[in-house]
Amino acid sequence: MNAPPLRNLSRRNFLVSSGALVVGSYAYTTGFNPALASTARTLSPSVYVAVGSDGIVTVTCHRSEMGQGIKTAVAQVVCDELEADWGKVVVAQAEGDAKYGDQNTDGSKSIKNFFVPLRNAGAAAREMLIQAAADSWGVAASECEAHDHAVHHNASSRSTSFGDLANAASALDVPTNPTLKSRENWNHIGKSRVHVDAQDVATGNATYGADVTLPNMAIAVMVHAPVFGSSPVDVKVPDSAKENPRFIGIETINVTPGPIRFNPVGSVAVIAEDTYTGIKIADELEINWSDSPNQSFDSDAFQQALRDAVEQPGKVWHQVGNANGMLDEAEEKTEAVYETPFLSHAPMEPPSAIANVVDDSVEVLAPVQDPQTTRNTIVGAQGFALEKVKVTPTLLGGAFGRKSKPDFVLEAVELSKRLKRPVRVQWRRENDLQYDYFHAPSVQRYEATLGENGMPTAWRQRTAFPSIMSTVAAPNMVEPANWELDMGFTNTPYRCDNQSIEAAGLKAGVRIGWLRSVCNIFHAFGANVFIDELAEQAGMDPIDYRLAMWEGMDVVQGALPSEPGHEFKIERLRNVLQKARANSDWDQKIADGRALGVAVHHSFLSYVATVLEVDASDPNFRVTNAHVVLDCGTYVNADTCAAQMEGAVVFGLSAAQRAKLTFKDGTIQQDNFDGYLIARMPDAPSISVELVDSDHLPAGVGEPGVPPIAPALSNAIYRAGGGRRRSIPLI
Repeated sequence: MNAPPLRNLSRRNFLVSSGALVVGSYAYTTGFNPALASTARTLSPSVYVAVGSDGIVTVTCHRSEMGQGIKTAVAQVVCDELEADWGKVVVAQAEGDAKYGDQNTDGSKSIKNFFVPLRNAGAAAREMLIQAAADSWGVAASECEAHDHAVHHNASSRSTSFGDLANAASALDVPTNPTLKSRENWNHIGKSRVHVDAQDVATGNATYGADVTLPNMAIAVMVHAPVFGSSPVDVKVPDSAKENPRFIGIETINVTPGPIRFNPVGSVAVIAEDTYTGIKIADELEINWSDSPNQSFDSDAFQQALRDAVEQPGKVWHQVGNANGMLDEAEEKTEAVYETPFLSHAPMEPPSAIANVVDDSVEVLAPVQDPQTTRNTIVGAQGFALEKVKVTPTLLGGAFGRKSKPDFVLEAVELSKRLKRPVRVQWRRENDLQYDYFHAPSVQRYEATLGENGMPTAWRQRTAFPSIMSTVAAPNMVEPANWELDMGFTNTPYRCDNQSIEAAGLKAGVRIGWLRSVCNIFHAFGANVFIDELAEQAGMDPIDYRLAMWEGMDVVQGALPSEPGHEFKIERLRNVLQKARANSDWDQKIADGRALGVAVHHSFLSYVATVLEVDASDPNFRVTNAHVVLDCGTYVNADTCAAQMEGAVVFGLSAAQRAKLTFKDGTIQQDNFDGYLIARMPDAPSISVELVDSDHLPAGVGEPGVPPIAPALSNAIYRAGGGRRRSIPLI
């Protein structure tokens, strides 16, 4: 069907036309076609879909759009079951509200968790429209069918459009268990669709947090304490600033006592009429800061403490046989230590948030991943009644997990409350790197003995890293959580009869948070490089070695019970690895000066195998080609899945090649992209992606492509003659 793409509903046109279209929903994007504006919401069997009497279908996206295409995917799922015309649909952005269910756009769960509810929403609307048509014609509903935005009765050659049926359908009871379409009849699910906001993004018309302007809005440029835990003691403002008519004033924010969570850090806010004035004055301030318990924090010393931790027994999470005894007495064994540093999310758009406090209510517009948690956090911090707090996500210019932590939103709410006017808090790149919720550094130690067949006879693995729980829960929660360890460690597919899996945690002097693929980054790194090392000891090909280790294995069980229908199946892991082998011509003679490295990993219920090709003549071992195979079960948008794997390659290369954050005397040493090095365009390889056609349940897509990148690169560098590299960054 060559219909035009779905249109995004702009804020301006939405407010003009939305008398009762989708109550409480905003979409801060442009590109909406006013001709599609529905003037009445006449059929709304679900919070996710509404059909107007003019035939316009409004799909409300309850998740945040950050480039992953969720607005498009939600519309595809709903429209498929509804049998809607792709050109007569608009997409609105939901505000934070429990009626939408979980809105935390994190953990690659949007489609996994809402595939069936969204299908039910579309199917319920379809059945109501069919029943309304059947009633008007005096025929059985079973004789009617919906397609092409209308209901048809083939026996009498009659048809009625959705718009003409909407009023009558709205009077019917909503089906509680509508019949879903069979897979072979899907029109949108599994197909490629251009993202609904792609045109706006490409032409600069999309609206991000920093693009929103409200009447009488002030700008707050933040100056954060150089050391986490410090508060401003006194601030000296230069006379030139006081004479600037665009300068409004200075506000200070002190450290919140108690657990870290999402509370603002110590800071000074420069309030001005515009961003430029705020930045200029912020750079001229003289600020004295209080002492902090973290002012001696040193990342090198912390990394050494992690190394020391894996030299000692940790908490045992899995133990079979006599691994410790066999390894301690072994005359020969293979052992290695793998390390990863602090990493930053570094999204293209630094944090920003607009808050407007009026009396006992507040409205927030911000690029947040989880508007419900943001809303509840505001209630807890400021004491507003829940119904008096409104949080609506704008588009997110990248996030990777950072914008699920609403500390910057709390800054905006507090400042608006004080100033009694709308305030936009604006962070700069320096703030973003300085006060991220950093990806945890880690150290892992692996030991194994091999039998005559080259397979492990004893195996011990230990991991040490600062737990996210020490930041978001309680400061005394140092031990890694079971869900952190079930990210490639306790649920390792590499098993033997004598095995010990152990973990330890340490408290860091900075905030720790989840970053795209979380602990899978370092656990996939250690496991895949160690397997390659064992394969070399056994004199076997690295892919053959993995396949040999999996002989006879069926299901992998970690520290947590498997979700029904999402069991970790070795068959699917083996399948993506074999496909990557074929796609990369792994078994063919490779050109001189080139080498291949492989890694495979299961995360977020998906399976990914990656082969990277490097140029050995380049001192930095430039990656020339990447071959990725993804099995995410049932997928919604093929183009989106491929794009997420392509983005994962570039994101993973950033983390693997050069990115590293360090701290000295509690202060970060890299404050912009000249110090924190991420992949540039010349670093991007040619990327091929194969999606496994599967009827399994939908699983994650946004994150699973990242974990195999670093180990595949390390293994490729070794095969290219660059030595065994066990620490990230690799270059």
